[in-house]
Parts: sequence; structure tokens; C-alpha cells
Amino acid sequence: MTRVFNMEAIRLLNLFENMTNVHVKDCYINGEDVYFIVEEGKIGLAIGKGGSSIKKVEKTIDKNVKVFEYSSNPVEFVKNLIPQAKEVSVINNTNSVEIEIRVDRSDKGFVIGRGGEKIKVYKEILKRIHNISDLRVK
Repeated sequence: MTRVFNMEAIRLLNLFENMTNVHVKDCYINGEDVYFIVEEGKIGLAIGKGGSSIKKVEKTIDKNVKVFEYSSNPVEFVKNLIPQAKEVSVINNTNSVEIEIRVDRSDKGFVIGRGGEKIKVYKEILKRIHNISDLRVK
């Protein structure tokens, strides 16, 4: 699946790569938050010691930065994206693939986010990376 980036996303992606020396698979901008999906095994390098690389990038771009590790396995990728997921199920329908996750009741609000904001972001990232049509939280 080919992703198309606007000029701002390309600028942020290049800046992040230059500042962290980590290749970015995807960059998703949502208001004041920028989500970077980095190569497998490079999350530590991208974050930096004590979060130093992320803080430097945030200061430079004046946005909140969130970094997640890519995985070609959709279940592993969901676990990287949503560490609170206790169980991840892949549901293959005729024309689509859906993900259902189980989280502790105490984590449900955190995972969904205020007004469903976080779940919308997770759905968009999953669609972009693995062409997953829906994400349900149980």
C-alpha cells in the first residue's frame, strides 16, 4: 500500500530521521500530535536515553511526538501501538480485516481516549500500515 505524504509530513519525517538517525516507516499528523512509526528494533534509538531524542524533536517542531515500533505482523504491531492490549484477535472478513483487542477495564478509557480521540488515531495508523479496516476494544 502506497502512502502519500503532504509537505508538512515530509518535512517532519526528514527532520525526525536527521535528528534521530532512525528510518521512519510512516508519519501521521493529528493536530498538535505527530506519530512516527519507526523500523523494527530501532525504537530505543529513536526515543534516546531518557527520552532525549524525542524531547529534542518536540522542542524543534513544537508538537507532541509519539513513536511506535513497526512490525510486519499485525498482532505484534497492535501490541506495539497499544501496550495495554492483553489479547489481540484478527478477524478476516470477505473484504476487510478487523482487529479486536481486550484490555483491562481500568485501561479502557485510557486506550479509547477522551471523546474517542486515541482510538481514531490507532484506527488510522492501522489502516495506513496494515490496511486494517476497524479496531474494536472489548
